[in-house]
Amino acid sequence: MNLFSKFKDAVLKEQEEDVAQTTEYINAYPPKKLAQMGLAVINLNISNMRTGIGGKTILEMQLDNAVSSGDLSSTSMKTGDIVRIAKMAGSERKKKRDDDEAGNKDESIEAVVVKSSNQTITLSVDESTGDDKVLNYYNNTNDSTRLWIVKLANSITYKRMLTTMNKVLELKESNKNDIHKLLLGEIEYTALSGSSSIQFLNSGLNPSQRSAIDFAINKSNISIIFGPPGTGKTMTLVELIQQLTARGEKVLVCGPSNISVDTILERLGGHYKVGELIRIGHPARLLPVNLQHSLEVLSKNYGRDVIEDLENDIQSVLSKIKKCKRYGERKALYQELKLLKKELIQRERKVVHELLNGAKVILATLHGAGSYDLKRSGVNFDSIIIDEVSQSLEPQCWIPLLHNDKFKRLVIAGDNMQLPPTIISGAGTLLETTLFDRLVKDLNGNKFKKLLNVQYRMNDSIMKFPSMQLYEDKLISDESVKEIELSDLPGVESNDDTNVQCVWYDTQGGDFPEQKLESIKGDSKYNEMELGIVRSHIKKLMESGVSPSDIGVIAPYAAQVQLLKKQLGPDSLIEVSTVDGFQGREKEVIILTLVRSNDERDVGFLSEERRLNVAITRPKRQLCVVGDLQLMDDSGHKFLKDWSRYVEDGFEDGKSVRPYEIVYPNIDDYTD
Repeated sequence: MNLFSKFKDAVLKEQEEDVAQTTEYINAYPPKKLAQMGLAVINLNISNMRTGIGGKTILEMQLDNAVSSGDLSSTSMKTGDIVRIAKMAGSERKKKRDDDEAGNKDESIEAVVVKSSNQTITLSVDESTGDDKVLNYYNNTNDSTRLWIVKLANSITYKRMLTTMNKVLELKESNKNDIHKLLLGEIEYTALSGSSSIQFLNSGLNPSQRSAIDFAINKSNISIIFGPPGTGKTMTLVELIQQLTARGEKVLVCGPSNISVDTILERLGGHYKVGELIRIGHPARLLPVNLQHSLEVLSKNYGRDVIEDLENDIQSVLSKIKKCKRYGERKALYQELKLLKKELIQRERKVVHELLNGAKVILATLHGAGSYDLKRSGVNFDSIIIDEVSQSLEPQCWIPLLHNDKFKRLVIAGDNMQLPPTIISGAGTLLETTLFDRLVKDLNGNKFKKLLNVQYRMNDSIMKFPSMQLYEDKLISDESVKEIELSDLPGVESNDDTNVQCVWYDTQGGDFPEQKLESIKGDSKYNEMELGIVRSHIKKLMESGVSPSDIGVIAPYAAQVQLLKKQLGPDSLIEVSTVDGFQGREKEVIILTLVRSNDERDVGFLSEERRLNVAITRPKRQLCVVGDLQLMDDSGHKFLKDWSRYVEDGFEDGKSVRPYEIVYPNIDDYTD
């Protein structure tokens, strides 16, 4: 079977599993229970309705004060989530609800979360949704009808990937460029022989960064920038983008998440005029500093005089509809609204077309690269850059690659030794193999892979083991960080707790057993005794002058994270998260609680070396690990065994160096 047919099947399986999980929750629990789980919000009214860019209807919803108290802070809904809006029923006591209780299927509406605050949740309804449905809800908010929203599987992302895989399978020879053919395995990689001189704009670039940029511009039409933790990958990409646009190229920059794209945009911002950088995506999803580059913000400012009158007319009609009680008059107003929105869309599209064609760099998530605005613009790119490719599904990466066949350069950047994309179905093996992995394994990718080898984050003691284990011992610490310690920070005392760079609290012996937490969202693990050690270490650091905002705690299990957050309290400035939440981040000190300690030698998530690599490469000055060294040594997993041996024995150039200080905690010190 063709690889892309397999990709298509795998995406379908992933979608089916996602939908099945969501459907199971919705069918098994009433709205009130779903709300307690953070998957729904009940007792809502529409407080405002307006028209957004592209004719989308924007709904602002608030809790009905007559039946609800509190705020929306408990919901897990975030910007970009897909939700269903439906009417509330009178009874939530029945486990099985009829159509009215669930929200009549014919009347329910799908929308996207645009913004969520403690008081208001703002939703965007696609223009394809019938105005009658939306206006019916808006028109009836004064009666006893209340609304609720429930989180759904994101069908849009799956649909876009499936459409893209079909396009790849149907791709005509005349629509393939050499990069397409290489990625499809139809031609072998050949290097280029260009040698245009480069005047680097950033004098602080190191030789490996300069080499990667020169290679991407002069030596190859496809390149992989391999950026291990702290090696300045973003800085390298920013310089590359500036060099390409200085040569008159139009560049598309993509990443799997909003934060991956916004990180680059923030660094680029000071080097371009307004309008030369355009970020596709809803403004609510952007970092505030990047709002000036938002396509929606720019289009509103650029065409303000053109569309302002129309928007006022639309709002006037909406106000009339809200007050109107007679069916005939309301129907006429609906028709007037439809015509006004059609004219608004046409005017906005003209403005968007002009903006996109005038930009030098367009930035979007991988899914955003398939937006209708970009398709309609007819923009042709010279270079495509995909960052954080190791966190991206390969079917996602093909979305920008099929925008057109005119591009002549592809640069992908990432680190395949860090977390892969999250897969929930049985299609994990195929979908976890990223474009980075496939290029290196099957398509001679090592010939066009350039390693960034100088890291600027952590001291040598923290860096050494991951470098040896995962990066062929090729990483070098810059002199500015090579020997840094917590005691170097202003206001921090120099003592045994702040001078140590790596410390391990060894919990072997059975006194610190793991425990299981069962919940409707699935089982998780926690280790309450380990958290006693974590809190004790935090206390020592803070008493020595370390700021709580400089301390991060990582756990591989959500139950451990939740328990520690509860113990630290809501006002704590110490950041506590799973490994996934810390990818791409750094702290002065990281405390890693490994949780697992059992007689069965079961290490669970700890067997995932890329997950552990992310955890142990987040700290700059101190890494503190709390865990069972004996369990790791007995686990049968090479990475864990090598790590435990390194911690206990230590070696560098054949010499024992003992980079970790080992502490054997007394259980009596952590019990009441």
